[in-house]
Amino acid sequence: MKLKFRLSGRGGQGIKFAGSFLVRVAMVANYHATLSVDYTPSVRGGPIFCDVILSSEPIAYPFCDKDADIFVAIDQKGIERAVECIYDQTMSFIDANTVSNSEKIITEGKIHRVPITKRADENNFAKTANIVTLGFLSEYLKDNSKIDLKEEHYLQVLNNMPERMRETNLRSFELGKTLYEEFEGRSH
Repeated sequence: MKLKFRLSGRGGQGIKFAGSFLVRVAMVANYHATLSVDYTPSVRGGPIFCDVILSSEPIAYPFCDKDADIFVAIDQKGIERAVECIYDQTMSFIDANTVSNSEKIITEGKIHRVPITKRADENNFAKTANIVTLGFLSEYLKDNSKIDLKEEHYLQVLNNMPERMRETNLRSFELGKTLYEEFEGRSH
């Protein structure tokens, strides 16, 4: 079993951290995992994306080349630079507030607009929108994936973070899970 993600945004949003977080969770769950990051020379504020591959078998190629299972964009700059990974089976979760014209940019797969950054802002978690995204993805994966990442795997990684960030990240993660439940309720 293999699952390919591309997470995109702009420098400073914690995209690389979100990717490394997913890798750590997968490793706790005894999966193989890789992380590849792509960004421009203007790191802060410039477009960034990372590819995360999770697999039950060793991984030979650590990139998404028009074969991402899941694409996430939480910023306009990131989506414009990172969409070449999408194909007809890709599930795209696009921030409803920071990304415009996603339907013109993404021509394949399924697009879901989710208010990730808006919800993070409303709850004073603007700096942890990446963790809100991970909470959202954890619930999506639980419902729609053959990769078995359990809540305790996520919590083990969250609880091993530095204490000064732990509480905020735990609350941000829970907010993302709640956002998924609301999203799932609206889509049915």
